[in-house]
Amino acid sequence: MSTFALRIATPARDVFSGNVDYVSVNTPDGRAGFLRGALPRVAVLSEGVIEITVGDEKISIYSSDGIFSITADGMTIVTSESYDLDNAQDDGVQLGSGVGLQYKYAKARIASSLIKMKGKNIPEETF
Repeated sequence: MSTFALRIATPARDVFSGNVDYVSVNTPDGRAGFLRGALPRVAVLSEGVIEITVGDEKISIYSSDGIFSITADGMTIVTSESYDLDNAQDDGVQLGSGVGLQYKYAKARIASSLIKMKGKNIPEETF
């Protein structure tokens, strides 16, 4: 699979920068996935989990509302708040003690888990 450049940035810092195989984001119209060679565009990003695939590795990054652009050079996501869900504490990100931020973090972790479970066969009686 061919890779393309991805950059996720906030006003304070770059959250992610590197070559990726696939990116899936939330938009106001639903979830959208992108591979190398996607048509150029600028679009609205909705709050949720950005799923990134790099080889066999899957990365989940929480993002608040923002925008993203796709050009011949790659994809850029700009958001006011974003952090790697799996490594937030390791990255030195202060998640804060506010109830609102804790709620957003929990909501993003649940969304990430549901996305990962989506492809697995789980009997309905489990729920």
